[in-house]
Amino acid sequence: MRRMERPAGTAWVVAWPGGALIGIGNGILRQLTYGKRLSEAAAHQVSGATAVAGFGLYFMALQRRWPLRTRSEALQVGGAWLALTVAFEFSFGRLVARQSWEELLRDYDLAHGGTWPLVLAWIAAGPAVISARQRNP
Repeated sequence: MRRMERPAGTAWVVAWPGGALIGIGNGILRQLTYGKRLSEAAAHQVSGATAVAGFGLYFMALQRRWPLRTRSEALQVGGAWLALTVAFEFSFGRLVARQSWEELLRDYDLAHGGTWPLVLAWIAAGPAVISARQRNP
């Protein structure tokens, strides 16, 4: 009996918790290592870069396992990941980490060194970028 395969886009969305672990691990890495030696703004910038790299590697692994075949499918996955990430960030930040709205929104302020909007842009666009690279090497 053949097992039914799920569409690639569905598999990517089901794989989203791996992305949440990347984000959490990235934050822990910042707090335990370079975050102690760098200014808060510099630490957030490094953290933004390492998050983008971590997500990029994860997107490449997912693309190898479950190839997204069209730009539309990849953009839908990116949109789903973006929504899940923002919902998780605010839920976790408020309910678990007990952060204020001001603290949560500080990371969104590009003018004051916040890099989170850039990471979110990569989360939204990354699946399309990675899948396009595979389709058009």
